[in-house]
Amino acid sequence: MRVNLKLHTLQAATGLALAVAAGTVRAQDLPPVTWDVQANHSQLSAGLPDGESLSVRASVPLPQGNSMTAELMQERKFGAKGGVLALAYTRVLNPDWFATGTLVVGNGGPNWAKWRTDMQISAKWLEQRQLVTSGALYHAVFDGGRSDSGLRLSAALYLADPAVLEAGVTFNLSQPGSVNSDMPYVALTLGREGQQYLSLRVSNGTEAYQALGTGVQLVNFHSRTVGATWRRWVGPQWGFTAQAEHYRNPTYQRQTLGLGLFAQW
Repeated sequence: MRVNLKLHTLQAATGLALAVAAGTVRAQDLPPVTWDVQANHSQLSAGLPDGESLSVRASVPLPQGNSMTAELMQERKFGAKGGVLALAYTRVLNPDWFATGTLVVGNGGPNWAKWRTDMQISAKWLEQRQLVTSGALYHAVFDGGRSDSGLRLSAALYLADPAVLEAGVTFNLSQPGSVNSDMPYVALTLGREGQQYLSLRVSNGTEAYQALGTGVQLVNFHSRTVGATWRRWVGPQWGFTAQAEHYRNPTYQRQTLGLGLFAQW
């Protein structure tokens, strides 16, 4: 399962959250709450049914630089309907260290975790704290006695221009069968808070399990994902997001397009 929390001090895909984590944007400069609504539609090959999702997310800055994010997502994929509720809390431990805990509960079938927990610790390095490294452990439980456990490592470097370069890898162990998988990725985010962000991301690795329907399951296979997300401010406190993604494995391909709105107050 992929939890699409765009806070991503968890999994780091948006420039704003990374800039806050690195200290290049001060918490007091942020609006009290950021609301995001996002809708996606996916077209699949190999005769598989189309998919769609709708998510609502609230990101709330807290005193002393801490923050909380909540997301509710409803989704239809491979002909089944499901969804997740995710809560994430980030706490600043000291000027150079912060930690994030995440709890996810879901329902709908084998592609949505019944529950999942993540615990991540992050540190800032170099003279201007422009390097942020993170390590996380997670565990997820699915229907039918299946579970995922793993380690996620990442590093984000803030360049002289308004850009963030990031790389990371997830090492996963799935049960039953002790199936190992790993998913490296690289990402580049360009832009400025209050103007726009453009994020490009590529992942290329292996997956352990994926259920395509009743009695049909992929096991231990290779996949690749290429995606782009554009976040554009239209006014001082609101704007839109657009997303495009291409996913491919040996069985099928998926094209995803998404549109969303965000508001800050």
